[in-house]
Amino acid sequence: MTNYRLDFSYDGTDFHGYAIQPGLRTVQGVLQEALVPVLGPIRTHVAGRTDAGVHARHQVVNVEAERQVGVGTLNRSLNRMLGPELMFESVTEVEPEFHARYAAVGRSYRYFLLNRRWSDPFLARTSWHYRHPVELDRMNEAAAHVIGDHDFAAFCRKRAGKSTIRSISEANWRAEEDDMMVFGVTANAFCHQMVRSIVAMCVEIGRSNGEPGDMKELLTGGDRNAAQGAAPARGLFLWKVHYPHDQGL
Repeated sequence: MTNYRLDFSYDGTDFHGYAIQPGLRTVQGVLQEALVPVLGPIRTHVAGRTDAGVHARHQVVNVEAERQVGVGTLNRSLNRMLGPELMFESVTEVEPEFHARYAAVGRSYRYFLLNRRWSDPFLARTSWHYRHPVELDRMNEAAAHVIGDHDFAAFCRKRAGKSTIRSISEANWRAEEDDMMVFGVTANAFCHQMVRSIVAMCVEIGRSNGEPGDMKELLTGGDRNAAQGAAPARGLFLWKVHYPHDQGL
């Protein structure tokens, strides 16, 4: 049995998320369709599932296969078959016990918000165009409340038997050129729609529809119905999956 690690990126616009769903085009589906003719029967494990329309700058999958092929050949074949939607930065052989999800010690996401009156057709697939002015300082004051260990029940789609307690080490907004605002957040793990829900709440507070302290009250109350829903998927990127000994990815 050979265990391959794939580090890759993708444009999630035309996919119904990462995980296989019957009758729908997904990242996992097209990936496995490309791998099976080369490697034979396989099992794949992903670092973190992404929802429909969400992108990945750095996603990691490990592939368990009985057949062994050269990693350079496999890397080139995947980019030829699946590019440019999916592009593979590296394919490596790893120890049998490596698991893309359980070996990860953290994940970073970024959300891109285009905050101006007019949209940009070249950014429409990868950012949320929000035409109402928002205040960066208020959004950062709100975001500061989510740093630390909290129960994020108010910001997650609850799944039976799954905990919503997470540990966030970084959460901040910054202004970039051409009216783009970027939210960066890093945690040990995230639950379903957590980042997009935090973004939606920050934007409402930035527009003065609420106060920064409302974020803390939501965390304490845990009421999903009191939050502001979820920001559009198109602005969200899985930016980096963190492993103990990785460098430079």
